[in-house]
Amino acid sequence: MASRRSPLAQPLTLKLSGKVIPNRIYRTALSEYSGSYDEDNVNNTGKPLQRYIDLHQELADGGAGLICFGNIPIHRDHLENINNVVLDRDQPWDAVEAFRPAIKAAKSRGALCLPQLNFTGRQCPGFLNPNPVSSSDVQLQECMDKTYGIPTPLSKSEIQDIVDRFAWAAETVIKAGADGIILHAAHGYLINQFLSPHINKRTDEYGGSLENRARFVLEIVKAIKAKLPSDQFVIAAKINCQDFVRGGATFAEQCIVIKWLEDAGVDLFDISGGTYEAPAWRGNLASLGEVQPLAGEGTFLKWAKDIKKILSRAVIGTTSGWRDSDFMAAAVQRGDIDMCGLGRPLREDPDFPNRVFGGERISGKL
Repeated sequence: MASRRSPLAQPLTLKLSGKVIPNRIYRTALSEYSGSYDEDNVNNTGKPLQRYIDLHQELADGGAGLICFGNIPIHRDHLENINNVVLDRDQPWDAVEAFRPAIKAAKSRGALCLPQLNFTGRQCPGFLNPNPVSSSDVQLQECMDKTYGIPTPLSKSEIQDIVDRFAWAAETVIKAGADGIILHAAHGYLINQFLSPHINKRTDEYGGSLENRARFVLEIVKAIKAKLPSDQFVIAAKINCQDFVRGGATFAEQCIVIKWLEDAGVDLFDISGGTYEAPAWRGNLASLGEVQPLAGEGTFLKWAKDIKKILSRAVIGTTSGWRDSDFMAAAVQRGDIDMCGLGRPLREDPDFPNRVFGGERISGKL
């Protein structure tokens, strides 16, 4: 497909902020494990290291139009893994100055930069914290080669504290030069734990009906917007099309939540799927009883293009499975989605976008 005339090379304008993504390939958030870690002193944990800067410079040089930073826990006691970079308001070091170099690197070639904010909830590994918190006390059984503690249900005051932490972290990265943030509302982390009836057994205003289960994420968006207006700051969300778990969040429910989030001010959705119990984002849908997509095609494309039909403004992309640049271009050309997200392919070859824009067809293995 011809170089700069490829659908993947076309710019895309976000309608609320007016910010322009220079092309249709984005780096989906993928944990970099490039932060400091000190098991004896939490004050020394989570600070971005030089390799964090170098990695995002490589991604920028490679031509991706949007670069999402991987998992950034907003509480230093609730990590996804060791060597996470962390944005915690209790850290003694200057978070703005710590994150500024990596954000500057990511934006150095014109890409937009959206750090991904996350709270692990019950998916915090037991060796890091044996006392996790969640929407309720449903324990995650051993999976992903890790064990997990019995979670304590969050009180209303603790929920508000986490909402405030998300807003603080968002304000911090904008001071450091980011274009916005992307909330991790997928893959079984805390926001997903509230959305999932399989996990959320609460009987207060945060549990039961879909409206109640979505209250937590909508309060986070509202709190961020109160500090950072939509015409200046991008709020995005990585969210499941469904959980692929019996009793979990369904596609029908997620469509409703996504529409609510668009109405609340979310300007971009990165569609994924699965939880630690059923890691669909790894691409093996057949093992979960679903039809496997064509090799090289997006894992969640069939759900994403249906979600796109219900959106009136927000941009939609999907991640996982993309390995064939012609499939990616065709999906954008048809209008099934607006963007294609790459994780592992950019880790292996940061120059993937530039090669595609130069006219090369890339077709790799899943």
